[in-house]
Amino acid sequence: GDSTKHAQKPLAVFDVCPTPPLVWSEFGAHNLITLAEARIPAQIVSMPLAGATAPITLLGSLVQHAAETISGITIHQLACPGSPIIWGGAPAIFDMRYGTTPMGAIETAMLDAAYAQVGKSLNIPTHTYLGASDSKLVDAQAGIESGIGTLVGALAGVNMISGAGMLDFLACQSLEKLILDAEVISMVKRMTSGIQQHTETLGTEFFAGINFKGEFLMQKATRQLYRKEHLLPSNVIDRRSIREWQQGDKSDAFSRARERVNHLLSEYERPHFPEEQVHELHNLVSNIAKEAGLFEIPHH
Repeated sequence: GDSTKHAQKPLAVFDVCPTPPLVWSEFGAHNLITLAEARIPAQIVSMPLAGATAPITLLGSLVQHAAETISGITIHQLACPGSPIIWGGAPAIFDMRYGTTPMGAIETAMLDAAYAQVGKSLNIPTHTYLGASDSKLVDAQAGIESGIGTLVGALAGVNMISGAGMLDFLACQSLEKLILDAEVISMVKRMTSGIQQHTETLGTEFFAGINFKGEFLMQKATRQLYRKEHLLPSNVIDRRSIREWQQGDKSDAFSRARERVNHLLSEYERPHFPEEQVHELHNLVSNIAKEAGLFEIPHH
């Protein structure tokens, strides 16, 4: 029936979180068992906070993460051996000055890269939250944290990374940041594809007959290979000369990202859904919102 269909082609991966330190609540364990029996992928998201709900040392937090995750896998696999499971997590350090959990901290990225190695050693698919920022604006801090986090996660070989578009400790989603993060992801994917050999030699043939002049632009191979060798970002990334920029719109990255957002939204065509399904979804979201104290759904 439906359960077989969902197992073969699941519509989602569900996060299930232990309570640090080292606790599986009845609610969390029940969710693990239900997902296992339905054979819908479960993603264990252990969240040790170094110095608060986990040991202050990164190694101590990693041990706690492993213990929480392996114990969750035990519950899950006892319910239905072979059901799909993902070695995930959302650890962070604990900022002693503000009592916050910085997802953009370099130590958080280190924890993520390290626990992913543990999951890989067990041949389990890995997931983490990186590429997000603790900034409240799409600013230089957001760029620094998102860029570094995405690159660290990719170099660590994490299979799935969530965080694009996220601000304020994962509490906010920005469409403009999502556009900028897409450029980051393109850069990171280009880097992880590595330096490849596109010609028979190590490029020595390019120097034949150049007479020590920088005229490689004229070579046929340049036209043939530059799109393979060079990532061409969208116009959200500004590579114009300062003169062109001054004579043009003098825009910054955020305004270019917002322009791209508006363009994509204007071109978007909503898929058709039966009215009763739409009505049911609206009621579901409205009821959940009211329970949380939100009596009117934002339109934007």
